[in-house]
Amino acid sequence: MKYDEGMIEELYRQNLEHSRQLLASLSVAEGREPNIRGLSGWVYEQTIQYCLREELQLRGLSPKIDEQVSIGGRAKIDLLVDKIAIELKSKGAFSSNFSERYRKYRDNVEKKGWIYMYVTGRERYDKYRQMALSTFGKNRAFFLDNKGDWERFINEVDRTLRDGNR
Repeated sequence: MKYDEGMIEELYRQNLEHSRQLLASLSVAEGREPNIRGLSGWVYEQTIQYCLREELQLRGLSPKIDEQVSIGGRAKIDLLVDKIAIELKSKGAFSSNFSERYRKYRDNVEKKGWIYMYVTGRERYDKYRQMALSTFGKNRAFFLDNKGDWERFINEVDRTLRDGNR
C-alpha cells in the first residue's frame, strides 16, 4: 500500500490549507480566505480520487473515473470508478435521514448495475456509523478513522473491478 489513513488525512489537510491560500491570493479576494460551503468536501473528494488512482495503478489497474455522476434527478454520486459508485464524506453523516436518502440512492445505483460504496474520513457518532453499515453493507462501508479500512477499501475496489472484468 502506498497510503494509509494517516497519510490521506495529512494530504487532505495540507491541500485544503493550500487551496484556501491560493483562493485568497486571487486579486478579487484581496487576501480574504474563502469561507465557502463545499470546498473541504471537494478537496477531500480530490484527495481520495488521487490516492485511489495511485493505489490501483500500483496493482496494474487503470479504470475510468468520473466525478459527480447523476443517478437520477438531482442526486449524484461523488465518484464512479468503472461500475463502482462511491459516496465520499470527509467528516461523516450530518443528518438523521442519512439512511433513508442513501437507501434511495442505492436503489438508483443498483438499477444501473453498479456497486455502491461509502468512504468517510471519520464518523464520530455510533448511530450514524451503524446507519452507514446497514445502508451500504459491512463490506462496502469504510471509515478512515479505523486503522486498516483504507487497505480494506482498496482491496474491495480491486476485487470488484477484477470480478467485473471476467
